[in-house]
Amino acid sequence: MRFLVLLSFAAFAATAQVVTPPLADVPAKSERGLILTLSAGGKMDARAARLVALHVPKGQAVSPFVPAGAFTAKWDGEIASPLRAEYTFAADIQGAFKLTLNGTLIFEGAGDTTSQTVNKTVQLKKGANALVAEFASDGKENAAVQLKWWSKEFPAEPVPPTVFSRNKNDAALRAGERVRDGRLLFAQLRCTACHDATGLAPAKGEGMPELAQDAPLFDDFGAKYREPFLAHWINDPHAIRPHALMPRVFAGDAGKVDQRAADLAAYLVSLGTRDDTKPAPENAPLGGALFANLGCIACHTTPDFDGRDEYDRVPLAHVAAKWQPKALREFLKNPAKSYAFARMPHFRLTEEEAERLTSWLVETAKREFPAPPKGDAAKGAQLLVTSGCLNCHAGLPPTTQPKLADTLKAGWTKGCLAADAKARGTAPDFALTPAQRDALLAFAAGGFDSLKQDAPVEFAERQIANLRCTACHSRDGDASVWSQVESEGAALIAGAPASDTPAEGQPIAGASLPALTWVGEKIQPAWMEQFIAGHIAYKPRPWLLGRMPGFAPWAHGLAIGLAQEHGLAPADAPTKVDSAQAKIGGQLLGETGGFNCTQCHALGERPATAVFEQAGVNFAYTHERIRAGFYARWVLAPLRVDPETKMPKFADDEGRTPLTEHFDGRAAEQFEAIRQ
Repeated sequence: MRFLVLLSFAAFAATAQVVTPPLADVPAKSERGLILTLSAGGKMDARAARLVALHVPKGQAVSPFVPAGAFTAKWDGEIASPLRAEYTFAADIQGAFKLTLNGTLIFEGAGDTTSQTVNKTVQLKKGANALVAEFASDGKENAAVQLKWWSKEFPAEPVPPTVFSRNKNDAALRAGERVRDGRLLFAQLRCTACHDATGLAPAKGEGMPELAQDAPLFDDFGAKYREPFLAHWINDPHAIRPHALMPRVFAGDAGKVDQRAADLAAYLVSLGTRDDTKPAPENAPLGGALFANLGCIACHTTPDFDGRDEYDRVPLAHVAAKWQPKALREFLKNPAKSYAFARMPHFRLTEEEAERLTSWLVETAKREFPAPPKGDAAKGAQLLVTSGCLNCHAGLPPTTQPKLADTLKAGWTKGCLAADAKARGTAPDFALTPAQRDALLAFAAGGFDSLKQDAPVEFAERQIANLRCTACHSRDGDASVWSQVESEGAALIAGAPASDTPAEGQPIAGASLPALTWVGEKIQPAWMEQFIAGHIAYKPRPWLLGRMPGFAPWAHGLAIGLAQEHGLAPADAPTKVDSAQAKIGGQLLGETGGFNCTQCHALGERPATAVFEQAGVNFAYTHERIRAGFYARWVLAPLRVDPETKMPKFADDEGRTPLTEHFDGRAAEQFEAIRQ
């Protein structure tokens, strides 16, 4: 099957002018996850997968690279067991599914419009066990599958991503991932802003969401930025910020600011009134502590560090040389005001917080930019039009560059995609690596139909990387960047006056942020969307110093994609509350005859009675936040789900509790009554 995938890419290349670069032969290497091979409408695709799970609504495609309709999915890899032991495997399915372990068919079954469950108990050997899971949908109804397991040691749960492994150098997987990299680059680099792609790419706002990404508006640049910085930035963005999406527009001598860059900078700083008012320097230590406490340090190196660090954080050494202080403060308060797709999120900073952060950044960032050649603003105004800047920054239609179809006919190896300056000529320089050029070529060789549709699961995975979600949150057993740079943050916090260190609520030192491993199974998508967008007024975990910032443009796609990645629909069916059960649940929450949950958890306006070590989330928010399936397994075995939780386990391994007055001590029924 994987051989056929490679043949399909070769077939596209044979009918196009763009040639797919060959993949080098590399030895097998194990990594976490599974290989997912997808087939529909005669096309095949392969990508990485975290889980044996998916949800595909009727009429949607399972992958951007195959058509909507009937499809098959096959997961390949290994599943690890720490010991030789018995496990019961089960699958909730809407479609047809079968599971094979170590070459033996374990079970197969099918479900129609209502999810069906099949299960079987098997023995796994110690260590790696070969796994093949296969699913098929006729495309006439929603398709869904979620593989679960349980044993004597733990209750039913989705098989966790930490037990899967695959060959990361599988040829089909590498081919599929490379094409995805090229597709994302094509969107992020805004190729269609300069090259008319009529007939090849969808209209803006349709298909792949990243195609709608904009660029910063040219508004009041003179009130925002300093001219030397602008000249150096326009001249070579990648020399200032690694991974910058803006290209070097004017090809000139290396290390020297091109006169055209200076002219354009001179014109841009004429837009707006300069204001050099600086914040009070005595606020700088407080700003440094805030930088640590809010988690800025997880995505950015401190301003006194210049270059790239081992976590590939975004540098800030140039920030004082870039911004007018007043404009920097306003940017920190609302990063998306002039750039809707700015990756910098909205922290909902107060005036005081923005002032303190600005003070620390201005006082600490020491990188300066040499004076550029004197710019001619009149020439810069002309360059703004003729150099194509307005194609990205104002959304003007492409007029001056060759149509995309024409560049493809020439093999797409010159101009922007050229490997050297001579072949690039006067085209913009995106500082592409050889791997990025190969990815773009592999994508183009397969055609552009994948731009006209998307899969929410893949969008969510792309944005977790793009927005650096794992900088603050752990996932699949991998520590967050924030947790790995604690010593840097501690030094900043120690440098601030102890009596005025920024804090919220009653923070607890060392309290960890929730992991992302199960977030798609855990959180109701409607609530998750609002939370990611920054629209939830309350703070679910007031004991944390940090706060979840807003990522509004990506919130909807992330919420839907994360749910579907876990094999779940975008919403739970409404709960029909059983008043009798709810009454029992209220009793079980309390101290007398109950689990005394309200000792640690507030209940609406009623505060927790006697918090020990760490408070819990207010129960008033549970029904709108937590999905029923996750709640059910969480309360049975909290430490199994999150080893760092302070939530105790109330049920024994047989699923019973010491409270026998209700439901004869059956934990699942008692906990459901509490949910009711």
